[in-house]
Amino acid sequence: MNSQRLDALLAQIRTLRIAVIGDFALDFYFDYNPDTAEISVETGKEVQHASKAKTYLGGAGNVAKNLALLGVQVDAFGLRGDDVFGREMEHIAHGLNINTRQLQVKSEIDTPTYSKPMREGIEDKRLDFGTRNNRFQQFTPEVIHALSSQVKEYDWIIINEQFQIPLLDPTHLDYLQNFIGTNAIADLRSLGPHATQTLLKVNEAELQKIIGVNTEIEASIQSWVAKRQKPVLVTLGEQGMVYASPTEFHWQKAIPLHGPIDTVGAGDMVVAGFSAAKACGATIEEACEFASLAVHISIHQIGETGYASPDAIRQLHHEHTIA
Repeated sequence: MNSQRLDALLAQIRTLRIAVIGDFALDFYFDYNPDTAEISVETGKEVQHASKAKTYLGGAGNVAKNLALLGVQVDAFGLRGDDVFGREMEHIAHGLNINTRQLQVKSEIDTPTYSKPMREGIEDKRLDFGTRNNRFQQFTPEVIHALSSQVKEYDWIIINEQFQIPLLDPTHLDYLQNFIGTNAIADLRSLGPHATQTLLKVNEAELQKIIGVNTEIEASIQSWVAKRQKPVLVTLGEQGMVYASPTEFHWQKAIPLHGPIDTVGAGDMVVAGFSAAKACGATIEEACEFASLAVHISIHQIGETGYASPDAIRQLHHEHTIA
């Protein structure tokens, strides 16, 4: 892909409208010091200190954020609670111009939140809110109905699943696949075997769960796709990513790393980058290259779920082309 083609794709991306449906969460980071020697007068227990609180969209929200920062108009379809974390999620989304009209507010649930104490730059034991909402799926039909009534308005649809008790179950996923069409991708932590009609993105660990451990990755993926008869996008860390369908196979090698990296949210960036390019009519090779550029930028942002701006993508493409 030359620079003129990249510029054309980036311009087209700004005209896209993409729906993201699934498990929206808030990432809540803060620096944490448990060893203070300070004793609470009220409880007689040691006081722990926290500082530098930061919040980001997580889960499906991270995919939506990545798309929005590429210039896409994003519509969020999911659930949040009527609580402080939910209001913060809404605030961040609005700042990114993400449409949250269908990010439905339900007082019966806690907003899914990953609370992440950081000690000297390393994530400590996480404290999760709302990721096991046992009433979550009570409201799923409302969310799916809202998407079904608007589905023709979108250039592409992204399905996300990652909670222990997610928005979607196998029955919901089957119904979704019946009406979203082929301009879609599913990134599913546990429901992958049920994505029988849609492009499925998996990482290396998820691939091994589905097809077993096999050193012949290319042959294994091709055999799996021959059985699925639907395409897959497989992320392989430093080995890059593979797109495979019954008629195509493309292995996009990763751009060599430089310095420390943080791979949290890397899969979300691949989904966003690939989807944005493919929704513009990019070839598989172009969409994979675009996703590779975007994820290389995002993983070099430490202590956060990174992103890739159009300018940063142009710069990396230029550097990588002349290297």
